[in-house]
Amino acid sequence: MILGSPRAPFLDDLKTGDELSELVYDVTQECVDAYGMASLDLNPVHMDPQWAARAQVFGFPETVAHGMMSMSYAASLVLRAFGASARITAVESTFTKPVPVGSTVTVRGEVRDTHPIGDGKDFAVIRAIATDQHGDTISVNEIHLQLPRRPADQQ
Repeated sequence: MILGSPRAPFLDDLKTGDELSELVYDVTQECVDAYGMASLDLNPVHMDPQWAARAQVFGFPETVAHGMMSMSYAASLVLRAFGASARITAVESTFTKPVPVGSTVTVRGEVRDTHPIGDGKDFAVIRAIATDQHGDTISVNEIHLQLPRRPADQQ
């Protein structure tokens, strides 16, 4: 099943391996600048193309997206699949490659597992992997999403 509903499903509706509809982002300097201003991370490696061209911090002359910007792509994948009111309780991310301006990022996700704990603490773990236009992994993200159980009268 591919998830893309505007309404968060019940935990009971999910199965391990269910896929989320992928998202694709073009990383532009405009987007990086807007993210930098919103996050107050004004590091020139992200915000100053002339500085980045001289410094070549990651071995290339372009500025790069913020790591947290890459993580936000994974969170967006979950929010678009489960709705804007989805309750994300934890995000664990590993950044594996810098993302220079001009990259295209594709984020794919699937239900890694579900945890029917009870007491309103039921959650699913979504594994979201972001790749660049070359197919290289740029981040691996595990997102915990709290979801309600299906009420007994709706089973």
